[in-house]
Amino acid sequence: MYTLEEIAALRQKCVELRLEGREILEKYSDAELQKICNGIGPELFPEWARKIITVIHPVLEPAALIHDVEFSESDGSAEKFVRANDRFFSNGLCCAMAYAWYDLRRYAVCFQAYRLTVLCRHFGLFCWHPGALRNGGAAKG
Repeated sequence: MYTLEEIAALRQKCVELRLEGREILEKYSDAELQKICNGIGPELFPEWARKIITVIHPVLEPAALIHDVEFSESDGSAEKFVRANDRFFSNGLCCAMAYAWYDLRRYAVCFQAYRLTVLCRHFGLFCWHPGALRNGGAAKG
């Protein structure tokens, strides 16, 4: 879904915004991240659907980059699932700070981050467990 140049730019944006958990990206080359990161939306969605969601929420792509890597490293534990989703929300708020306090887009992005986090919390566990299974662990409640 992403070119190597786009991955490099997203990685740099994570650093510039000082997003929480950005250190996880250091373990991977841009080519490896290109395989892991699928935009905004679960990997079980068709690519065209993820592209649409990503186009609607482009400011949140750096937060999604970290979230995708965390999901790919899933151990299936509920605790890490909650932390990954909470981190997506807090990083989404950081992404919103790209807009000035008087710019209504800032608050729209905050709401988008909240809405997507709620969706991840309610429906993301289905995708969290397969990550754990890919990594050799059993799904943990």
